[in-house]
Amino acid sequence: MRISAIKKSKGSRNANNRRDERSIDNIDKFFAEYPNFDYDSSRPIWTEFNRMCRFFGWNKDDEELKDAKGEFKVAMVKQFNDIYGKDPKNLQSWQKLCHVLNIEPVPTRLAECREGVRRTHVNLVDLVETKNTGLPVEVFETVEQLQAYTIHNGKFFPKKNAYEGGLLRFLLRQIL
Repeated sequence: MRISAIKKSKGSRNANNRRDERSIDNIDKFFAEYPNFDYDSSRPIWTEFNRMCRFFGWNKDDEELKDAKGEFKVAMVKQFNDIYGKDPKNLQSWQKLCHVLNIEPVPTRLAECREGVRRTHVNLVDLVETKNTGLPVEVFETVEQLQAYTIHNGKFFPKKNAYEGGLLRFLLRQIL
C-alpha cells in the first residue's frame, strides 16, 4: 500500500500535506515530513530512508541528513513502543512479543516470557516493519548470525534511543 504525497519544492517539509490511505503510524509521520518524497509503506523502512536520502541528494555530512536520521531513529523507537508496549511488567506486551518471535507455546507467566525473549536473537528493525511489510520476523540462533544479517542488510536500530523502551532493553544485542 502506498501513501500518496502532495508534491512540493525539493526538501520541503510539511506533515499536513500528506494524504493517508490507512491509519498513520510513527514511521508514516516521519516520512510525512517530506511530502515530495513518495514513501512506500510496504517496503522496508531503512530501504525507504536510504531512497529518500538519494532522492534529496543528501551526503553524509549534510545537516539535513543528520537531522532526518535522528528523527527517523526516534520514530523507530516510538513505533516499537506503540506496537509492543513499554511497560516491562505488562504480561500482554511480553506475550505479543513471544507470539511474533514464534515462542510456542506462548508463556503464561511474565518471568517465562522475559526469559524466552531474552534468549532470542532478532533484528529490531524487522520487529518494527513486520506490521507494514507483512514479512515474518527471522529469529537467529546466535548473536553472530544476527550481526551478519544486520550488517549485510543495514538494518540498524538506534541503541541509544532503545534504552527509553522497557521491553527494548531485553532485545538489544551488541552488533558492532
